[in-house]
Amino acid sequence: MADHCATTRGPGNNRAFEDAANSRISGELQEVESDLPEDIKERALSVFRASISDKCTIQQAIDKVQKEALVEVETRFKGQRFKGFIKFDYDTSVITINVNKFGNGNAQFSVGMGVKRMVCPDPFMGKLSDPNMHK
Repeated sequence: MADHCATTRGPGNNRAFEDAANSRISGELQEVESDLPEDIKERALSVFRASISDKCTIQQAIDKVQKEALVEVETRFKGQRFKGFIKFDYDTSVITINVNKFGNGNAQFSVGMGVKRMVCPDPFMGKLSDPNMHK
């Protein structure tokens, strides 16, 4: 039997995704962007913040938001097509939860996660790029 790939840990599993999903968010919430109805957005934000303050992993926080807040989309838009998202932008991470509600009653959730890389800018860059420096 062949060894598992070190990157994917085998078929269907992605090591980078698992590592990101099982990490915890540090830092402050910078911005929330959403096209969901205001009450569903506020509920999702409340559930997500509570999960993060309880030291849940990112995956656990996403699961809670889907089960406790976004499930309202299924009942409110029954028999209608609806697409929406909510994006949580933290100091170190960006998490986007997408909702895709179909007219036949099925709803599909998807998640996008990213890690922000903080880069310390060169302290001299501003002075060196100043067009008035040599006048």
